[in-house]
Amino acid sequence: MKLPAFLQPEPEAEAADASGVKPAPPHKLAVLLVDDEPAFRSLVAATLQHDGYHVIEASDGAEAVEVAEKVKHVDLVVTDIRMPQMDGVELTQAIRKTQPFVPVVFITGYPTDIRRFVPNSCTLNKPFLREDLLQAVHQFMA
Repeated sequence: MKLPAFLQPEPEAEAADASGVKPAPPHKLAVLLVDDEPAFRSLVAATLQHDGYHVIEASDGAEAVEVAEKVKHVDLVVTDIRMPQMDGVELTQAIRKTQPFVPVVFITGYPTDIRRFVPNSCTLNKPFLREDLLQAVHQFMA
């Protein structure tokens, strides 16, 4: 007897590497989330996971570049603009060397609109509502 689809076990993604980074399962879109504030990053991650995305977290731009290289592909980057070591724009430039068309949602506590400098992106100003985040993500993932 075959189980109904909703009771079937989820297909496994590739195994995690030594750092614990796992690529997205085949049926989920991967979002690389980068923010140096752990509590805020955790809240955004929970929102995206609840909406069905596979979230890969990084605490700064340098870590995010390493993670992106390990997973080989992300469908979207959600990143703070101002971070230590490497800001969100530098991070985007680094990731787009191997994934030139990856869309980016910039989040910032400073009033700015980066779209004119970085194509295929949008900006969300903190604080924002859950619906604003999901709308920004969905515009690139639809």
